[in-house]
Amino acid sequence: MTFSVVSWTLGITEVDPLVDKLKALGLNGVQYAGDHRDVHPGELRRKTHEAGIRIIAIDPFNAAPAHPDQASSATAIEYYKRVVDFAVMAGAVPVTLHGLSLWTRNCPDAASARQRLVECCKSVDTYARERGIRTLYEVCNHYEVPLIHTAAQCHALMEEVGGGNMGMILDSFHMNINEPDPLRTLRENARQLAIYHISDSGRGGIGTGHIDFAAQHAVLKEGGFTGEVAVEPVLEHLTPSNAPSSDADRQRLDRQVVNSAQTWRGYEAGQQQCRQGGS
Repeated sequence: MTFSVVSWTLGITEVDPLVDKLKALGLNGVQYAGDHRDVHPGELRRKTHEAGIRIIAIDPFNAAPAHPDQASSATAIEYYKRVVDFAVMAGAVPVTLHGLSLWTRNCPDAASARQRLVECCKSVDTYARERGIRTLYEVCNHYEVPLIHTAAQCHALMEEVGGGNMGMILDSFHMNINEPDPLRTLRENARQLAIYHISDSGRGGIGTGHIDFAAQHAVLKEGGFTGEVAVEPVLEHLTPSNAPSSDADRQRLDRQVVNSAQTWRGYEAGQQQCRQGGS
């Protein structure tokens, strides 16, 4: 199985150090989250491929406009088209679009903000589809983004965008905040879920909070989930979105990533043994 990390959490954008870190952590996948202008997509594609690492998505982490008051549909669409171009050269991998909601903060009201979001998503998704790129939308909590805080809201957006090219990302940390029943949400969306993000209730790795990941794993598998899994941990004193800057913090985060991967793979192995035992 592919087990990935969302790369912004590591604080690494350069290709060689990132690949070295992924190999050291025993991971075989990455959701590349950073500024697409910082690296050459061909280099990212070649070096991850040589290392046996799969890029599961391009995720523009710093996707907010430089000057929110000057944001517009045109500037948002142009920025994301360049991200799509990067994704094509990086190996025709999916692109996440939830950052587009950050380009709506200068809208006068919620209705106009949602109208701009739909307009931008439609335009970028059409451009991506024409270039052979799938788009993904992550459901994030209301403290971090202005729009689309539940799976139901994401479904409504996907229906308005249309075309069948957009997939969904759900995150255990974000669901713990905005979904009344995360297990029900996973159960209802398992088959159409493209990527599942692992972060515990305080945004650390598995075991640092109160989320029952064994139950979430079981629900996903029972529901027919076949998508990607990526861990996205943040140390408690660095939440919500700061990468480690000291050796001690980097080592702590590394241990959480490794433990999360081992724990999730343990769920997989346990389920396989149960199937074999029942056959």
